[in-house]
Amino acid sequence: MILALAFSLALADDADKPAFPIVKPGGVLFAHYGYSLTDGTDGYNEFAVDRAYVRADAQITRRLAARITLDADRLKATDASGALLDTKYRVFLKHAYLEVKEVLPGIKLRVGMIDTPYTPFYDAFWGNRYISESFAKNQRLLETADLGLAVMGEHGKGLVAWNLSLLNGEGYGNVEVDAGKAVQGRVTVDPLAPSGKQGLPITGFVAYNTHAATDAATLTWAAATGYKMQYILAWAEVLGRSEDGTSGLGYSATLNPKLPGVAGLVARYDHFDPDSSADDDGNTLLIAGLSRDWAEKVSTSITYERGWTEGTPDAPAHGVFVRMQAGW
Repeated sequence: MILALAFSLALADDADKPAFPIVKPGGVLFAHYGYSLTDGTDGYNEFAVDRAYVRADAQITRRLAARITLDADRLKATDASGALLDTKYRVFLKHAYLEVKEVLPGIKLRVGMIDTPYTPFYDAFWGNRYISESFAKNQRLLETADLGLAVMGEHGKGLVAWNLSLLNGEGYGNVEVDAGKAVQGRVTVDPLAPSGKQGLPITGFVAYNTHAATDAATLTWAAATGYKMQYILAWAEVLGRSEDGTSGLGYSATLNPKLPGVAGLVARYDHFDPDSSADDDGNTLLIAGLSRDWAEKVSTSITYERGWTEGTPDAPAHGVFVRMQAGW
């Protein structure tokens, strides 16, 4: 019923409209050179393409739009011994959705392969996804896209923004496996957004994922705040996960002071303990370095990246990376 009403509104446009559809292509490339400093790797180093996105946005009518995004990275499937089955880059679907705008004032609807409410929000705020994925995505707690339906709104020139999504719950890389579904919701209040020059988002997020096959459920939650202006970006979040009697808790902080047209400092610290009742199972990631924006969607960075677990703090995986993104 909701979908039928939304599409009828989208198709009932005024007669005096531009020539639709209007299609805008785009894309972005993430790549890096890395030199490993981890013990036993004997100076291993590599050139790699991390991701390649090709995107098409179509404005079908004044209210009806669509997006298709093709993504490519290396296949990560392994055999029983842990060896990679195939290391070629392959293309897969990241986005494929219809969007109905102004279902109600400030509210739109998306259906299909859509962004999830939280992890893309951090990626967009930081703007340096080519350096690292979000804290929740790195910990494999939340995906960036999934199949489902989302209702989202923005009010007061960005003062309040929200997203409520009903999703398969498996993420865009997996098929639905049972009758369970995931409900995810995010609410953001940003008192500085109406100015258009600064941002102070204060965000709450919750996801409840049911698993019909195991009669269990997963609760994931996050609370975050950030500050963004021309010369500095800061972000801090707390993230929790409860599943089948096991509770995990973690935190992440990002700091990016910069001189536009010159360079910026990159600093990020992530820590997550997947089981608060167990010892020595927490993991930590540290990223520190310099970045430079050469154009609106063209950036490079040089970073030192170090990851370790509480059980083996003296045996970190670490290295130096030169990373880049090129978008259009």
